[in-house]
Amino acid sequence: MSRDDPNNSQMALALLFEQKPEILKKPVQAVHMAITGGIQSKTQRLAFNAMLKHALEEQARNPGEKVDTYSISRVELMRTINYTSPNRKHLKDTLTAMQKLTVQWDYLRQDGDSIWGSCVLLPFVGFDRDKIYYSYSPQIKPMLLEPKIYARLDLRIQRAFRLDASAALYEWVNRFRTNPSKLTNEMGWEEWRWVIYGEVNEKSVLNEYKIFKREKLKPAILEINEKSDLAITLHENRDGGRSVKYLQFTVEEKDIFKLEQDGDKDASSGGRAEWDKRLENLGVSPRDRKKILDSYSLEDVEAGWQFTTERVNDKTKPAIKSPAAYLKRALEGKYAPEAPAQKPIAGGGGEIEAMKDIQARFSKKRHDDAAAMFVEMPDEDREAAVAEYNALQEVSVALIPATASKRTARLMVPFYGWLAKKYWGEPTAQEIFEFAVTSGAISINR
Repeated sequence: MSRDDPNNSQMALALLFEQKPEILKKPVQAVHMAITGGIQSKTQRLAFNAMLKHALEEQARNPGEKVDTYSISRVELMRTINYTSPNRKHLKDTLTAMQKLTVQWDYLRQDGDSIWGSCVLLPFVGFDRDKIYYSYSPQIKPMLLEPKIYARLDLRIQRAFRLDASAALYEWVNRFRTNPSKLTNEMGWEEWRWVIYGEVNEKSVLNEYKIFKREKLKPAILEINEKSDLAITLHENRDGGRSVKYLQFTVEEKDIFKLEQDGDKDASSGGRAEWDKRLENLGVSPRDRKKILDSYSLEDVEAGWQFTTERVNDKTKPAIKSPAAYLKRALEGKYAPEAPAQKPIAGGGGEIEAMKDIQARFSKKRHDDAAAMFVEMPDEDREAAVAEYNALQEVSVALIPATASKRTARLMVPFYGWLAKKYWGEPTAQEIFEFAVTSGAISINR
C-alpha cells in the first residue's frame, strides 16, 4: 500500500477505527506535564501510558487494595507500545532511562489544585524473565490513579505515530477535543517546543522558531492529521510584532469518526447499502461487491473485514498491495475467526483438505522455529525452559534429560511444541492465513 496515496491513508484510518479502542483515562496533570533533565522518546511515552493503564485496570479489579509495586507482562507491554525488536536490552535501557527524567506536575494549573510538585518520571522499574515491575512516587500516586479530571486517550492511535513529536502533541491537543471553542490554550512557542520536544540548550538550532516549525512542528501536525481521528490547525500570533510569539491550535474530530461516540453499530442494522459503501472504499469492484454480499451474511463480511483490518495495520509485516483481494481470499478461505457458517462455494471438499495441509505445514514451521530458538538461547535460559517443562510432566519417561546427548527426537518434539506455545501462544487464524500467503499456498494478488 503506497504511503503517498491519500486514499490509502483514509482507508487505513477507517480500518484502524474498526478495531477496539484502547482507552486510557489519563489525568490532565499527567497529560500537561513538563519533562526536564532529558528528552522523552515516543517509546517511553507509550510505555508510561501502558503502565498507567495497567495499574488503573488492576485497581479497578481490586478496589481498596494497597499496591506499592505493579507488574505487567513483558509481552503485553511490548504489544501495547508496538515494540517489535527482539533486543530486550534496548527495552530495558529505554525504561530505566525514564528514571533520569524529571517531571514538573500540574503545569497548566487546570484542576484548581495549587500544589506544584516535581519528581522522577518512574521511581522504580525492575525486570525478570516474563514481567516488568514498576512503582510511582507516593506523593503523586493518588493523582495518577484517582484522577478528578482526565483526558480520554486512545493508545491504538498514539502508537500508530512514527514521530516522537506527533505522539506528544497529539496527547496534549487531545485534551481539548471536547472544548466548545475547539481551541487549545495559547502559549509561547518556546513552551510548545517544550511540550512536543523537551528542553533545549542555548546552542540548539531549535532556538529559532522557523527551524523548530520546519523540523518538529509541521511534521507532527501533518502526521496527526493523516493518522489520527483529529484534524488540527496551527494559529500563529505575532502580538503586533514581526516574529511569532504565541501558538494555539484548533482541534476538531473528523466527521467519519464521530459515530464512534454513539457506540458500535450492529452489522445488520446498517444493512447491505452500508457494507456496499465500505467495500467500495476498500477498493472492491462493483461486481465483486455484489458477489460478496450475495454469498455471505453481513456477519461473515464483518468478520472478514476485521480480519483484514488487523493485517493491514500490522506494521511488522510487509504492506498489503491489495486489501480488497486480501478480504476476498479471507472470505473464500473462511480464515476469519469465529465467523458463522457461510454459504457453500465451489470446491468445498478440496478446501478442507487444503486447510488441513496448510495447518500441518504451519505447525512444522513453528516447530522448526522453536527448535532453532532453543539452540540460540543462552545456556541459563535454555536449562530454565527445560526445568519448567519437566515440572509440568506427570510421567518420568517424558522428562527431558539433563545431558544434551541424551535428548532424543522422541522427547524433544513435544518439548518444542510446548516451547512454541509458551512464547507465541496458540496459532491464530490470522497467522495461519499469513503463512499460507507467504508460503505460496494461496495467492491474494489477483
